Amino acid sequence: MDFKKLAGVLRESGVPSFRLKQVRDAVYKNFAASWDEIPVLPAQLREKLKRDFHIHAVEPLETLVSKKRDAIKFCFGLKDGLKIETVLLNLLPEKWSLCVSTQAGCPVRCPFCATGRKGLKRNLSPDEITDQFLAAAHYLKSRGSHKIGSVIFMGMGEPFLNYDSVSEAIRAISDPERIGLGHRHISVSTVGHVPGIRRFAKDFPQCNLAISLHAADDELRNDLVPLNRNYPLSQLAKALKDYIFMTKRRVFVEYVMLEGVNNSRSQTGKLNAWLRTVAAPKYFVVNLIPYNRTGGPYAAPARERIKIFAELLEKAGLEVTIRKSLGADISGACGQLAGR
Repeated sequence: MDFKKLAGVLRESGVPSFRLKQVRDAVYKNFAASWDEIPVLPAQLREKLKRDFHIHAVEPLETLVSKKRDAIKFCFGLKDGLKIETVLLNLLPEKWSLCVSTQAGCPVRCPFCATGRKGLKRNLSPDEITDQFLAAAHYLKSRGSHKIGSVIFMGMGEPFLNYDSVSEAIRAISDPERIGLGHRHISVSTVGHVPGIRRFAKDFPQCNLAISLHAADDELRNDLVPLNRNYPLSQLAKALKDYIFMTKRRVFVEYVMLEGVNNSRSQTGKLNAWLRTVAAPKYFVVNLIPYNRTGGPYAAPARERIKIFAELLEKAGLEVTIRKSLGADISGACGQLAGR
């Protein structure tokens, strides 16, 4: 919701200023999704607002729940008819993580990603990003489920190519007067947009940074992450080195495992060597993500091959996790979001 616009309308209508705070608290604290859910407002005012304002800038079109009930995918409609997808993930007991989209489509066009194959339709506004959180929180509340404990900007789009909207959304989500989620519970994933990394280090030093790396040599990474042609690994290494120096924070390294492409023993050596040009191993957590099928020519390595890859990195002194893919049965896993 555009609260600045709402404030102007209420003021012009002679509505007392305290009504705006009532609306803000109802939407951000109690996750109201309709004017009827804010009974503290006079009925006449509610009817007027029903005609003039939508509480959320995104409209739930479809909700899919995985068989294990550990992933929930929302397809949201935007005012111009475009669609985006957002996923709730039950990564830890009694704790939901929300993966939000920042663009309708994505201009980076990573070939193994369903979103990338769509191309970019447009950037999302700050309200369209923040309201994904509010709509998902309303869904959980209406079902008596646990609250959202963390937010990951890792859905559709490259967050740092929509930096201003993303930064405003982070401020809304972390503002104690609004949602109030701590910065340590907010993560932003980028494929390596160097100017964005540098801005992020200054603006949000306590938020988490994840890098979708997928390869540690420029020739292969140019194919897997086309933005690497603009910001090659040498530039990315310098930006990450400066980021770590400024924030003293660890960086999460996302690495989608593609059979016969980036999962050889030699690739573990290249990954270890490149990370060490940036900082000591203690500053990294490498997340190995088995490829989730998106209709392309790629395949995930066998589980045993992924374990061998992980063990070689661990022997080099790196902390490694093998990502558990949630929501693949509803096309809600990493790389599968397409805003269908």
